[in-house]
Amino acid sequence: MTSHSLPRVSVIIEGYNESRGLGTAEATLEALTRQDMPLGAVEVILVGRSACTQPWQQRAADPRPFQRIQLIDDGDTLAYLEIKNEGARHASGPIVVCTDSDVLPATTWLRSIVETIEAGADVSVGPSLFQGHSFRGPLGAMRLAAASITWGWIVGPLGADGRPTPRGFMDHNVGLRAEVFADHRYCTEYGRILGAPLLFRALSASGARIKFHPDQQAAHHFSWHYWLVSLHFRYGYEVMTLRRIDPHYPNQWIRHTGPLEPIVSMGWHVALDLPRWFRFSRLVGVPMKRRLRLFPLLLSLSLLARASEMVGGYATLISPAAMRRWAEAV
Repeated sequence: MTSHSLPRVSVIIEGYNESRGLGTAEATLEALTRQDMPLGAVEVILVGRSACTQPWQQRAADPRPFQRIQLIDDGDTLAYLEIKNEGARHASGPIVVCTDSDVLPATTWLRSIVETIEAGADVSVGPSLFQGHSFRGPLGAMRLAAASITWGWIVGPLGADGRPTPRGFMDHNVGLRAEVFADHRYCTEYGRILGAPLLFRALSASGARIKFHPDQQAAHHFSWHYWLVSLHFRYGYEVMTLRRIDPHYPNQWIRHTGPLEPIVSMGWHVALDLPRWFRFSRLVGVPMKRRLRLFPLLLSLSLLARASEMVGGYATLISPAAMRRWAEAV
């Protein structure tokens, strides 16, 4: 590429989740075509296994409305986070955006990221939801509550700019200044897991400017099995691990409760889910009366999800090596 044709932003879509039958990169691409910003300066980078990249070839041959679509065959060897690092290595734009092949971004998603970073941020963070509702209509009650429990922890209290203070980000919904991403790649020591918390910690420690944009919304695949097992049962392992490898991980006192640690974690996380619900639901535009009406549903789903994490925590205490192998491969 010549300098005058460099893209304004590079969007990385991984094919790992498509290979697991959770969604398709084609659906993610289709959602990207509906963004409310010009797409002629947007580069899309599709990274995945041969079974995924071959069907993408016809789409890449006609990249419109995007500037171009790159296909990268990972040789069936790269794990989830390694795919993101590989995509960033091929990115040409000054802004690198990561999403997944089972995620549908809202129409405001890409513009929000570009605006945030071009205004001076190094990292742009936004709220994630679950598929099954329309961004233009009422949010499905159950999936809204489930999203608050799973993704709502990244929404901190309001900062001086009137926006939430980010407490983390999701690997499928984050934008970074390219030079910042080049200096802080995803840690792949643990396979496909722990990437976002460890990268967020490294970015924060380096002084990176991490900003939240409420319109940076993306909807992730949802099924009950995925939510309870692939996510929350796995989170039981991840939380236990993070407490031991990250001295700055919050609430370290829970680690010292011995064999009660998974039970204490469950109770503590349910307690945290309650105020998070009001921050998260307000952020995505839920009226106060509806927030109050849905509160019992939120509490019920919180108990269910955190119980799954508790079981995952005990599985980690009993057989940490087996849980690590499962968590890295799920």
